[in-house]
Amino acid sequence: MFASLTARLTAIGRHYRLPDERPHRVLVGFILVNTFGQGMYLTAGLLYLTRSVGFSAGEVGLALTVAGVVALPSNVLIGRLSDRTGPRGLAMLLLAVEGVAMLALAVVATLPWLLVVATVGAVGLQGSRTLRAVLIGRAGGASRVRLRSYMRAASNLAMALGAASGGVALQLDSRPAYLGVVVFNAVTFFVAAAVLTLLPDYPPVPVEESRAKLPVLRNRPFMAVTALNAVMTLQYSVLTVALPLWISERTEAPRAMVSAVLVVNTVLVVLLQVRVGQRVADARSSARAMRGAGAVFMVTCAVFATTGHLSPVWASVVLVLMMVLHTFGELWHAAAGFELAYHLAPEHAQGEYQGMFSFGVSGAMAVAPGLLTLLCIQWAPQGWLVLGGLLLAAGLLTGPATRAAVRHAERADREEGADREEGVPGGERATAGPPPGPGPSPSAAPPPPPVPPRPRRG
Repeated sequence: MFASLTARLTAIGRHYRLPDERPHRVLVGFILVNTFGQGMYLTAGLLYLTRSVGFSAGEVGLALTVAGVVALPSNVLIGRLSDRTGPRGLAMLLLAVEGVAMLALAVVATLPWLLVVATVGAVGLQGSRTLRAVLIGRAGGASRVRLRSYMRAASNLAMALGAASGGVALQLDSRPAYLGVVVFNAVTFFVAAAVLTLLPDYPPVPVEESRAKLPVLRNRPFMAVTALNAVMTLQYSVLTVALPLWISERTEAPRAMVSAVLVVNTVLVVLLQVRVGQRVADARSSARAMRGAGAVFMVTCAVFATTGHLSPVWASVVLVLMMVLHTFGELWHAAAGFELAYHLAPEHAQGEYQGMFSFGVSGAMAVAPGLLTLLCIQWAPQGWLVLGGLLLAAGLLTGPATRAAVRHAERADREEGADREEGVPGGERATAGPPPGPGPSPSAAPPPPPVPPRPRRG
């Protein structure tokens, strides 16, 4: 019995030990540093702008919204640039840009300058997210989903610790305390950039010539998967937007339940993301995970809507139970979304495709606060069912869209392989032939070696 228990604990421990590969460890260290600072800033940064600098909540909201919208196209453009220059150096540059923008917040005093600084910081943030996905794909290889899952678990842990540290500034409620959070967060960006110097300098990928400025826009199946994932991304704002407002304004549950459900979510993500991510290894398992996530979100949204009519005790119990279930849907969606973004993209355009996928996520996060407030508060309780129906539909439709994207990718691989074997441009292929006139034909050059087929995507 003791031996069995020891073996089980050892097996569990293998899921949470640091990765063996050096690049994987570097990326985990990078994410720990980066998200710890972000956790501090998310707790106290907005209050610095309102309580210390003197901006109104409306001015801060306007600046952040405008900055987020203006920065949206940078996902694709920066991703495309990384295909041509390599991702590591560009990621370090954008982290430095974020650090400078954060330091500038320490001296900003007018709304126009807040708009400028917030926009610069938003461009850095959007680009860094895209390049993070590219670096995980380049470093992770076949184990990229496990690496991504490990990093997500680590980021949740670091974010929680950072938020707890930022809470000290909230308690002190003084300008020096708030400034300390801003400056410390700025320093973490530079430290994170320094950590990335320990990664290999991944070279640019061979670029396939195309007349289209953004070939990803012509890949309609991939764009469909991107749009469906963007809809599914609304589920993250259930925890950060809908539930805090719902619990505090529409239920009898104690307001402390806002923190309780957040803690439940964070603990489960830290403990389970790696194990769940290991079961998502290809397009088929990703589509299955998205279906399961959509079904879970439909159930949790429907049950959340009923808690407005329950007693304080029962409302609290149901909220915690549904958050446990909701988190499993989140775990499946997180693993599936990353695998689909990488798996369905051509090797020569990973940055561009990751940028487009991130564009969908960023766009959804931009509209989520207003949309979920409308559905889950103003249109409640029916709006909860509408939200659940949207998430369920997105999960179900991801399967057909993924199969279409796989067929598109396989067809593109076959055409690319045929072109390489021919060894001549298509325009020359129709006219190539022996030279006119008498005499023996010149010796033909030996054919190029066959290009090995890429692994099956399904």
